Order: sequence, then structure tokens, then C-alpha cells
Amino acid sequence: MSLTTEQKSVYLVILNATMILRSIGKTFKSNRRKLKAFKKKLFKEVGNLTSRMERNILKEKDIIASIERISKSSKISFGQSQKAINVLLKYHYYLYKRFLKNRVKAELHCPLDSVILDKLGIWESLTKIGKEEYLLIQQTILKKKFPRINFDKQWDMQHLQDEGIL
Repeated sequence: MSLTTEQKSVYLVILNATMILRSIGKTFKSNRRKLKAFKKKLFKEVGNLTSRMERNILKEKDIIASIERISKSSKISFGQSQKAINVLLKYHYYLYKRFLKNRVKAELHCPLDSVILDKLGIWESLTKIGKEEYLLIQQTILKKKFPRINFDKQWDMQHLQDEGIL
């Protein structure tokens, strides 16, 4: 399933607001053609994942496979790729959760960034995090006894505090 124009627009705003594009843009060294290609690939992957989410067939392995495809095809780190995908899946879930089955929430991952890694006592750059370390971090978060996506509330609270809203 492809995303609607409206969904793409909202997701682009999210990518800019969460500074994902700024971080990934540095990797592309201002090569707009490569950055545009990354966005197209990302939105295609997210369209497939959200379609699976809405049909209640999304599995963790689907998310991992999409992260790997984006990482390899765009030549960015696994850590950078996971953040883009997981942030968009998080917001898709919260925008549509009243229409989704609860089971889907358990499949979603916590988007990793410096705030989350710091909270876990991990001082590693996203550009250095590979698949194995990523999976270990997600397992650590899962041991907290609540859905991984809920752990990302740390980021939301930090961001809202930084903006003076909380």
C-alpha cells in the first residue's frame, strides 16, 4: 500500500520536527538527490509496514527487515535507519490506534536516539549501532515490563520540557 499525499506530508513534518532528516542529511553531505531517494525508499517501507499494521499482521521481523533494507539501500547505519522507521511507526500508531488491534503495539520498537540511549546508560552514537546491538537494546527495553513504544515517552517528555510545555 502506498501512503496518501496527506500521510506523506505529515510524515515529512515529523521527520523534520524530530531532526531525523538533519542527522541523516549529514550522511548524504548535502546530496539532495540521495536524500530524496532515501525519503522515497523510507516512505515505501513505511507504507508497507503501516498497511500490515492496519491489517493486524505486522510482525517484529517485518520492522527489522525494513530497517535493514533502508540501511543497505541508502548506505546509512542500522541505527539511523531504525530511528526514521520507528519514529514514523510510533506516530502512525498513535494517530490510528483507535482503529488498530492492541496486539500491534507489542510488535513496535522504541525509536532509539541519544535521549533513550542515555536513559539506558548507553553512550553510543546511532551511527555506530548495528543490528545485533540494536536487538539487544530492544530486548533490554522489553524487560521493563511494558510495550517498547511506551519507553519512548522519555523522549516525548524531554522534548516537551525543552520547549517549555511541561
